[in-house]
Amino acid sequence: MNQYILQTALAIMLFPTIDCQANTGFSVQFPPDNSFVENEQISIVLNLEKQAVDGIQVITGENVPTEISVRPDSSNACFGVTLNKGMNTVNLLGLKQGKVVVREEVKIFFRSALFPKFRDPPADFNRYFFHLTNNEKSCAGCHRMEPTLSSLRPGKPEESPCYDCHTKKFINNTFIHNPAAQGTCFACHEVLQGERKYTTPKPDEKVCYPCHNSQVKEWKSKKIMHGPTAVGQCTLCHNPHGSERPALLRMQTTDLCINCHEDKASGAHVIAGFFGKGHPVRGVKNPFNPDREFTCAGCHNPHAGNTQNLLNHDNSNMAVYCTHCHKK
Repeated sequence: MNQYILQTALAIMLFPTIDCQANTGFSVQFPPDNSFVENEQISIVLNLEKQAVDGIQVITGENVPTEISVRPDSSNACFGVTLNKGMNTVNLLGLKQGKVVVREEVKIFFRSALFPKFRDPPADFNRYFFHLTNNEKSCAGCHRMEPTLSSLRPGKPEESPCYDCHTKKFINNTFIHNPAAQGTCFACHEVLQGERKYTTPKPDEKVCYPCHNSQVKEWKSKKIMHGPTAVGQCTLCHNPHGSERPALLRMQTTDLCINCHEDKASGAHVIAGFFGKGHPVRGVKNPFNPDREFTCAGCHNPHAGNTQNLLNHDNSNMAVYCTHCHKK
């Protein structure tokens, strides 16, 4: 039994009794079914029949089900959903006085360039962007859809027109990128007239390098640049809004590296040693920063270096190289 059948079966087991009336109550306006996105958070927008439901139950894979309250006079409901990588079947159950009266579902593929098995959405899935001119018209009655001059540098994040729908990009992270922390979204997102709005220039270096120019100068002074750095794909490894990890990394450092360098996960690429064990790539302290775990970045620079394998120090004499950590 595959993952999607299991998800549907879970929804049926949780809510076996449904008082349906021609499946009325609400319809999904956004996103369209069979869509793919490249961000973990997505907003669901429902068109509601007046007083047909008083709550929405949301079930997405193994995520904890959540319940959304609905105002009696409301004609729309919008709420955020956290996606899992790959295919997601979002089950939406309309409740009336505790009973399920309508069920809808929408399939969304969360594409992630970090993971080979999640890089390619199904052939019949289309890329979904909400911020298109026609899409925004349906939300303009309640939300500020057009930035003003003051939006470019709001006094606090809550004053940004983006805040209401994208709150999780501003908070809920241990480390928050300065533009997100300040609500200056348009420092990175373009404010241009056109069908699709609030894009970011590609490659990422066009946005990132002007602020991080000192690091860029250092990287370019090296003989070799790491592939993502060389082509300016900063957001492949770094989340541009916030993260639970230092340097806004999308994952723990070693886990991040072995997505592309899977054969190095054991550490045996360094030396087997007298006891037949490889060099650790996790689970021990970093000699240069004892408060942090040792990772691949303990030996390799993730951006650039003077050797093919981007080692942090001169490796012309490997016996000397090892003594940087293994003091006599």
